Amino acid sequence: MQSKTKFLMVGALSASCLVLGTANAAEKKVVTPGWQNAAVDASNAKDNPTVDPMLLYSSGGVDGKVAIIGIPSFKTYRHIDCGVDLHEVVFSGSPAGNKNGTPDGKYLYVNDKGANTICELNLQTGYMERVIALPFPFGVHHIALSADGKTLYGTGEYSGKMSKTDIASGKTEVIDWGPSPSAPDYLDAGKDGKYIYSGNYYHSAVGVFSTNPFKLVKSIPVGKNPHGVDVIPEGTMVLVSDKLSATMSIIDTEKLAVKKVLPTCAGPLHSVMDVYNKDGGSYRPGIDSAQGLTSKYAYESCFVADANVKVDLKKLEVVDEIPTHYRTGHISISADNSYVMALNKFSTGLFSPTGIVYPVNFEMWDAREKSPTYGKTLKIMPVDGEPHNAKSIMAYLIKDWTRGEAERGGLLKAGMTEVLDPVHRAKSKRYVIPKDNTPPGIKVVNGVKEIHMKAFSYGYIPRQVRVNKGDKVRLFATNIDKAAGITKNPDVTMGLTVYGPYGLRTNMDLPRGVTAVHEFVADIAGEYEIFCTHFCGPLHLEMRATFFVDDPKKGNSNLAVGDYAEAQHLPGLMEEGQITVAERVKGL
Repeated sequence: MQSKTKFLMVGALSASCLVLGTANAAEKKVVTPGWQNAAVDASNAKDNPTVDPMLLYSSGGVDGKVAIIGIPSFKTYRHIDCGVDLHEVVFSGSPAGNKNGTPDGKYLYVNDKGANTICELNLQTGYMERVIALPFPFGVHHIALSADGKTLYGTGEYSGKMSKTDIASGKTEVIDWGPSPSAPDYLDAGKDGKYIYSGNYYHSAVGVFSTNPFKLVKSIPVGKNPHGVDVIPEGTMVLVSDKLSATMSIIDTEKLAVKKVLPTCAGPLHSVMDVYNKDGGSYRPGIDSAQGLTSKYAYESCFVADANVKVDLKKLEVVDEIPTHYRTGHISISADNSYVMALNKFSTGLFSPTGIVYPVNFEMWDAREKSPTYGKTLKIMPVDGEPHNAKSIMAYLIKDWTRGEAERGGLLKAGMTEVLDPVHRAKSKRYVIPKDNTPPGIKVVNGVKEIHMKAFSYGYIPRQVRVNKGDKVRLFATNIDKAAGITKNPDVTMGLTVYGPYGLRTNMDLPRGVTAVHEFVADIAGEYEIFCTHFCGPLHLEMRATFFVDDPKKGNSNLAVGDYAEAQHLPGLMEEGQITVAERVKGL
């Protein structure tokens, strides 16, 4: 009776607060901020179309989905389930042009960092058709398409390795990039097919890899902790965002040396460029030739500065700075050069609350120099997950299936086309409890290994966790930060995911003030990296720990000892036989 009375009192108090909150909300006027150029009439067809000339495909990060967003309407069309923690999207076709490449409209590839896979989506049907499970241990951070469109190159952030995967067969060549510690992250393909350029976060260098044979040919020192590595459309320069040096290192691809170091902004992360056809018009893939493409400007995201900078690629100097809201991570440009999309990591104070995990946002600003709204924010919207990258494609490359067009052919294979759906939150139970103040460590409670971990800017305690194969695990994870380090942003959500076969079993959201609890059985031996899946600040990539599952019959696990063949089948993520298990080969 006492507990029921207490419940009624709490309910009454909540109801009175709700009434008060509603009254306050009614009094508050909705004001468009000065930095946003909002349309006076929301139904204006030019500002808010229902049929968009361009589509933005975005990797949703920790929500495991690819989002499709119209440009310029900035409406979300749909989400496609893929896996655990998606990072880079790459259109099939070729990488000719800018970061959007030259899409052929057939497929989209996206790497799943949490599951160590590459997902293949059929753009013409809008479904995932294939998953390529990469060899363990690897830890794929990023992928890039070869010049001939037949190969995907990958960076192994958690193994210090590089990969080369034949798309048709899934056969994968893996090579080392030492010395340890090594953390290859972002890479891009040269336009002539000779080289792959990859940043190495810990080495503060860019590695140049020949494509055939696949090997490291040169390491070029750049600024501290390079992040984005982006080849311009002409193929003559590589733009490197030196995150902790506040510079852009510009590499000459003929001399394979740094041509210029350009001061840009605080916390530079990634760059995109515009692209024009040989006649100087906006490049139209599928219509214009990919020969003779040029570019005028690059746009770089500035996480700490809350801005995007504009770089003149002929003068090699910063010519403008556009404020963003807030903390831009990745950056994207529309297929017609008109708009730049800032993929912002924080949305502090911008949107109505929806729960304890806060939204991030996409912000579209006008890049048309002759427009009356040049440099102004046109649209800003909350988005799911923790999006990593997004690329734009002209909508005319996607088949229109309306009005019965599906009967008249397309890219459907003869017979039945399989549609894959990942089994989300596989083999685990999830809870949210009040903030746990138990000291970090491991203890056994009623036969269950309880692991208490604390997350902070930028790391975890304990840094290493060991359990035995077959142990039932109850993982408690608590974000103990009051504000993100360096940027001091309040209410930063962190994440905790054990990559590979434990990706979907963990994949934890860690907002402040509560503790996330996941229960699962540690049934696949090996050494698996723990990483933060919500962008929490400038040193987010360094927020790591290690989860060891030891098999008493084999001894302590390490990168050479573990059930990696079983791990590569990703039980619980895909049903048996639904994935392509990439065969590790030497040379393709």
